This record gives sequence, structure tokens and C-alpha cells, in this order.
Amino acid sequence: MKGIESIIAIILILMIVIALAALAYTWFSGVFANLTNTASNATMTTASAMQANFVIENARNSSTTVYFSIRNIGTATIDLTKVTAYVDDVPYTLGGGCTGTLKYGEHTASECSISGVSNPKGKILKLAIAQGLEQRAVIVG
Repeated sequence: MKGIESIIAIILILMIVIALAALAYTWFSGVFANLTNTASNATMTTASAMQANFVIENARNSSTTVYFSIRNIGTATIDLTKVTAYVDDVPYTLGGGCTGTLKYGEHTASECSISGVSNPKGKILKLAIAQGLEQRAVIVG
């Protein structure tokens, strides 16, 4: 009987070790899959942001309206409907020629505008595109 008890004990210990190893494998494979997916998404986001670039051309004011144009100097296409405008960190809705998309080297067909800005001369115009890039320009009179 004593010989059989030790064999059963060894078999039980082996089953517990195999179950723990399977549990550890499942947990680690899930962790590494999540890390790989997160790193891949971060790489694609960074690559997209590096390809997007633009400049603000001729930001000027006329009474309470700010006029400006945007030139795409990056390799990614910019969706003008997703551009966010701020004057001294106050958000405004874009109007004028800020529709459609801009490919490399293109600029807005007509000037974009922001209405309802009180005394805009000398304030900072900030534009942010969907890729996360921001540009700033001083509004001249």
C-alpha cells in the first residue's frame, strides 16, 4: 500500500504542475498579444502623424473675422473637415474654404475664416488636425 500511495502522490503533483504551467502559458500569451497589439497601434499612429504636416499662411483679420489659408507640406492627405481652430485657446467653427481634403503641396482653394472673434489682431491662431499635429500663427491686422 505504501508504494501505491507514493505513486498516486507523484501523479497528483504532476497534474497540478501541468495545470499551473497551462494557466501560466495562457496568461502570458494574452499579455504578450495585448502588448504586441498596443505597440503596433502606437507605431501606426506615430507613422501617420509623422507624414502629416501643414503651415498656416497669411492669418489676418477683418473686424471680427479671421482669414487664413492652409498649405499641406506633409505626405499624408489632410481632411479639412476635421481641422479644429482656436484663437487664444478658445474654440471656433471653421468657415470659408475649409472643406474637402488637401494633398501634398496643395493649399486651400479660398481662404478659411473664423467669425465672431472680438479684436483678433495680435492673438494666436492655433489649428489642430486629426493626426494630432498643431500649428500656430499670430493674427495680423
